[in-house]
Amino acid sequence: MNKFSIIIPVRKINEFLKENISHLKELTYQNFEVVIITDEEESYDFQDSRFILINSGPIGPGEKRNIGAAKASGDILAFLDDDAYPEKDWLDRAVEVFENQEAYALGGPAMTPKDAEFLEKMSGRVLESWMASAGTVYRHTPGKSMEIDDYPTVNLFVRKKVFDGVGGFPVEFWPGEDTKLCLDLVKSQGRKFNYEPSPVVYHHRRNLFIPHLKQISRYGRHRGQFARIFPETSRLPSYFAPSAFVTGLVLGPFISLALPRLWELYLIGLVLYLSMLICEGARVFFKDKNLKGAVYVSLGIFLTHIVYGINFIVGILKKPALKLRGVDKTTGNYLGG
Repeated sequence: MNKFSIIIPVRKINEFLKENISHLKELTYQNFEVVIITDEEESYDFQDSRFILINSGPIGPGEKRNIGAAKASGDILAFLDDDAYPEKDWLDRAVEVFENQEAYALGGPAMTPKDAEFLEKMSGRVLESWMASAGTVYRHTPGKSMEIDDYPTVNLFVRKKVFDGVGGFPVEFWPGEDTKLCLDLVKSQGRKFNYEPSPVVYHHRRNLFIPHLKQISRYGRHRGQFARIFPETSRLPSYFAPSAFVTGLVLGPFISLALPRLWELYLIGLVLYLSMLICEGARVFFKDKNLKGAVYVSLGIFLTHIVYGINFIVGILKKPALKLRGVDKTTGNYLGG
């Protein structure tokens, strides 16, 4: 019977983590342990011997996960963020996949919590849009079963022996440490791994607009860096598209002044883009029956393209610094985006 080691890195025990813990205790599959890694030594009464609390100092999430994996006694590692929580049957659905001994890793969707407040929910709607997430929408809402080669650690399972075989997470990246791990896993096994829509977790979103955009800026910079150094997973047209859009939006009028025949093409492009934004706003309106939400999501998609596109270029030109998220020392809650 497979044993899961659920590994959660966190700066400090916070309200999101407490919510996560309460849901982990309700899992119907019982053969698991939870390894939580904080910066400093803390005490917490889990009232459950399966929960293990260790401290690592103020290091990056990838390095913390490596420490958690070294401590783990399960044969399958389940990586989960502190601000996410699983459905009750999360492990039941995962173990079905790992009954196949050829399965070495598994990704599942991380959905917006059902009780999310308006700004968090609208951030989720942006991520659920094909205009914002392109071919990775399945990360944010259940998609079809498929094989993948890159997945975030908010809901990622890996056989421990395979994880150990590639040396775990790189410690010099955040975010992006999960992309490099997946690249190493795929190379070591010579094939992609599973995505299934059924092992669901709920992942809290950064509120629109500023916290959401701060997170997007980090993703853009690191994906730009990875497009430069890891072409296998990061030189995809969808990652370059926002930068191409920003470049065209800014330079289009100047080029059209020099070449007047291009004005028509530039204006047609703007009309098509605005039409797609309106369609995505309409999708949200019909789903949530909320006109304000439709406006917020349309604007959120546009700003996501701008912020990601600019920061992708920055990441190509300059290596991003590894900077951990700040936390409130009293509550443990994260500051900013």
